[in-house]
Amino acid sequence: MKRALPDTDAVKAAIDHILDQAAATGRRPTVERHLGIPHATFHRHYNDLIDTHFRPRVPTPAPPAAPNEKTSERREANLHRLRQENTDLRRTLALYEEAIRQFTLESTALRQGATVLALPARARPDPAIQSQEAAATRAEAFAGCWEGPGRSLRSRRR
Repeated sequence: MKRALPDTDAVKAAIDHILDQAAATGRRPTVERHLGIPHATFHRHYNDLIDTHFRPRVPTPAPPAAPNEKTSERREANLHRLRQENTDLRRTLALYEEAIRQFTLESTALRQGATVLALPARARPDPAIQSQEAAATRAEAFAGCWEGPGRSLRSRRR
């Protein structure tokens, strides 16, 4: 069941009320919400009122205030935190990429019937703290276990 739309006088009164309210509060005027009508329906049925009665009277938005020191400091602190978090995530991603690469190589070797040499276990700090250099060192050490195109394992001597 469709709801009846308000008549032109009711819409004009709502526009006047909303514009007065917006001027007092400094908020953007929205007539559709006040009338309970969807945006598209309001524009479809009252386009002439919008052009002649509403748009000419809408106040222009105030220019944004100049940033003060407190917001500037907060913004800089937030940027620093986000950059640090981004660096930590990149490090963690590099560690996981290396782990996936190692697992893929081991899986391929096992499927081909080769013997996989277990790398010595070592205590690792939290992955978020480890540096990318440590991941690169592990990658170089592991790459030494593989030979040419046949990818057969060779023994490692310590």
